[in-house]
Amino acid sequence: MRFLSLQSLPVELLLEIQTYALSEFLPITSKHLHDVFNQSSSSFRAQYIAGRCDHPNFSTLISSALCYPLCTKQVLEAILRSREPCAGALDPPVLPRRFFRSLTPKSPTNSAGREIQWSKRDAPLPFLEFLYNTPHLPPPNSNSHDGYPLTKAVHAGFIPLVRFLLEHGASPRHKDGLAVTVAIRRRDLSLVKMLVERGGSSNASGEKCSGKKRRLEDRVELSSEMLRVAVKCDARDIVEYLRGKGCVPDMKTLRLMMH
Repeated sequence: MRFLSLQSLPVELLLEIQTYALSEFLPITSKHLHDVFNQSSSSFRAQYIAGRCDHPNFSTLISSALCYPLCTKQVLEAILRSREPCAGALDPPVLPRRFFRSLTPKSPTNSAGREIQWSKRDAPLPFLEFLYNTPHLPPPNSNSHDGYPLTKAVHAGFIPLVRFLLEHGASPRHKDGLAVTVAIRRRDLSLVKMLVERGGSSNASGEKCSGKKRRLEDRVELSSEMLRVAVKCDARDIVEYLRGKGCVPDMKTLRLMMH
């Protein structure tokens, strides 16, 4: 009696098997199976992810789905088409760490040591713009994982992403202002100011004020520890800025400043 192996089954049947199995290991059991699932459609991937993330709560489903590298814009669109959001207020989905984990500073391109500039086309910004602008999908939590997205964007010097996250509610307050400390270590005064100061002016209704501008409250309270970091980095312009913001050096920082 002849037995058929998985390798010999039609692609359509393999995809149907995986739809029921929902196995994370099946696609890596052989090169052939890997190629089959690697070339699968967005609708199949959406069905697979939705099956693996079978949550009754719509926001939890989206948060879990976003953790999968398979979850591209096209796949998420397919998931949204197949799953209607529940009525009423929805919790904001969590931004997965995978979006930001690989962000690192750009390598210098010339002898002056200038970094390659990030653009709005660089990942994960296009996907984030899709998430925040998709109807019927609550805007994600920009402060997911204690401000991890903003801190990684600052670490990489990804200015368009930093600006985008701040505009969508990201706060540099998390972990004692870690994002600001990272910007100080980069010795980037303009980035420090971007994190600390709120641009523009508005009235209580959110409309732009005419005439004299009203000074807005800073996003984060600056500390003597931040001042000490700036002194250690010999970032004198940042030291002057922090002193102007009312940062008072402690004894350790004073000793450093006198050397």
